[in-house]
Amino acid sequence: MNIYQVKGTTLVDQYHNIGALFGESIRKTVKKIARRTASKSLVRKQVAEKVLASLRCRELASEFLDCLDAWAKGAEISSEQAMWLMADNLTGCQTAIFKYKTGMAILHTEEDFDDMSLHMTGEKVVAFKENGIVSNCLVYNDLMPGAGLYGWKKDLIIAVDTLFLKEGGIELVERPMLANVIAWMMWRMQPAECDPEKVLALLHKLGELVDGYAINVVRKVGTKVEGYKLTLARTESRTEYVGDAIGSYLRQVNIVDPGYPKMKYASPARNIWRGGYKYFLARLKNIDDDVSKYGQIMTQGLDDQLLLGAHTSIQRTIYTDLHDTYINENVGAVCVGFVDTEGTSVSCKLNDGQPFKIIEYMDICEK
Repeated sequence: MNIYQVKGTTLVDQYHNIGALFGESIRKTVKKIARRTASKSLVRKQVAEKVLASLRCRELASEFLDCLDAWAKGAEISSEQAMWLMADNLTGCQTAIFKYKTGMAILHTEEDFDDMSLHMTGEKVVAFKENGIVSNCLVYNDLMPGAGLYGWKKDLIIAVDTLFLKEGGIELVERPMLANVIAWMMWRMQPAECDPEKVLALLHKLGELVDGYAINVVRKVGTKVEGYKLTLARTESRTEYVGDAIGSYLRQVNIVDPGYPKMKYASPARNIWRGGYKYFLARLKNIDDDVSKYGQIMTQGLDDQLLLGAHTSIQRTIYTDLHDTYINENVGAVCVGFVDTEGTSVSCKLNDGQPFKIIEYMDICEK
């Protein structure tokens, strides 16, 4: 429902179309960043251009660069300016993955603590199609390749949460790399390829991260449905899997999971600005409480007749009963996804201030 089919026969053509489609908004964002003169902003611009130069020397990044260049050309900006946007470290989002009877569910709020209205404009959900494969995305940051990614295809859903990390010395990294580039490459993979060990090996070849993401993945390979969270914090990483028992779950907000061993690049609690460290701890507790409260639904399975009802029920619960917990002015949309033994489905409900009636966007991937 209401999903925009990107125009063009190749992925590169399609990214040119997207750049042109959101060109006005993209140019406004570039101007906003260009006006920033704080030392941190200047360093990010410098690092972004260094990332671009580094990736130009690596064949593994050719598809990404072709798409980025096409997107920039369509938007009438330079590729260097496009990389400024990639390095802007937009923050927000929270994610939960849980195991139910016949698959995995992934719930995600797409947020931006800076300016959601600037980064989620025009068409809201789009579909790319190349070589018979359909890949979908929620439109965020005007759908630049990788940034703020919530993307899906048959048997694969990916959602990212930015992390508060130390940025000192990032301009000194010789082969810098950005986390949303690797997230985009994961979205382009087939489910069997999207394995955390393979991802880390690819990242090692491409360079050293100067920022971080928690990348949440649900995928189906053969008959097995699997969920995991790959935390990337500059040179450090950690992979955690959803357990096989019904009711097992993972959750993520914009801090390195406090249950993990200390990661040296995690920002000190006192330096986390948006409501403070306790704000994000409270978000984790809210997810824990609500997964426990609604845990009875995990014993259920899904079939084609239950899909729309299941999506609608969860979205309505978040937008009504749990509105004060998960919905605020920074939220652009709530995304609900199922990777099930019976198929893959995703719904996206916009935070448009209207009473909950219907889900504007729903996609059921072909089996």
